[in-house]
Amino acid sequence: MRKIYIIILTVLFISTCLLLNNNVNELPNPSTTIKEKLAAVEDYKYYLDKGNNTIGQEMQKMDLVIVEPIEMQQPYIEAAQEKGTLIFGYINAMEADKWNEAFYQQLQEIDFYKDEYGEKMYFAEWDSYLMDMTSAHYQNLLLQEIQKQIVHKGLDGVFLDTVGNIDSFLPPKEQGQQNQAMLTFIKKIKQQFNGLSVAQNWGFQTLAEYTAPYIDFIMWENFSYDVVGEDDWSLDKMNKLKQLREKFGTQVMTIGFNRETQSRVLAEKHHFKFLYNPAGSYYNSWKID
Repeated sequence: MRKIYIIILTVLFISTCLLLNNNVNELPNPSTTIKEKLAAVEDYKYYLDKGNNTIGQEMQKMDLVIVEPIEMQQPYIEAAQEKGTLIFGYINAMEADKWNEAFYQQLQEIDFYKDEYGEKMYFAEWDSYLMDMTSAHYQNLLLQEIQKQIVHKGLDGVFLDTVGNIDSFLPPKEQGQQNQAMLTFIKKIKQQFNGLSVAQNWGFQTLAEYTAPYIDFIMWENFSYDVVGEDDWSLDKMNKLKQLREKFGTQVMTIGFNRETQSRVLAEKHHFKFLYNPAGSYYNSWKID
């Protein structure tokens, strides 16, 4: 009788362990890092306007959405995160937008980039000015904005736009100083906000020589086949980005503006993520397929 009792207890113990093991396998893995989640991204969206119920539902289907946190309503952000969507908040790093009056009014003259003639650089298309990342005051304003718009709202990461302005608009002799300042700024983000995930838009040289160890993904806009498909410069950058991904885990998110099929095939060839946006560099329309 005692032997039978022991056998029954053993069977019950094994059954319980198997049941617990199955249940554990069905639960989300709490140890999954944001780098692993970004590596698994398939569907993502870049959208910088207000949401509505339809858009809110669509956000929940995405692996990643980049939003303008001043515009996107908090309930849509939280509902998407509950479904596992990563939400990154847009912050304009190297430009100050005049539409963002609360931020713009805090700027001082030392925060604006000025050329050798003391002139500011104005972008009429975006109604914005190029900024000087070496300004400690400007960096502090950006950190306060990240605290307010990203950290306080519980977003998963910050998306730094216009990092590529350093390469694109500044004289080569000034790029090193601005790149070093950008690196210092990103390190401050990591230190002050508990390792908050950081992404950047363009700035391939900045990434390769300075920021790659701290960047979880880089955005390549206008990854369109007619622009990058047969271009030696672009091919070199693709190969370099793959090396950085291998070394640091930095994912590459691309956006094509035309020739969707060929652009997507090219992105997938290099295991880059791809989003098609026929409106170009305007992200105020959420197209529902």
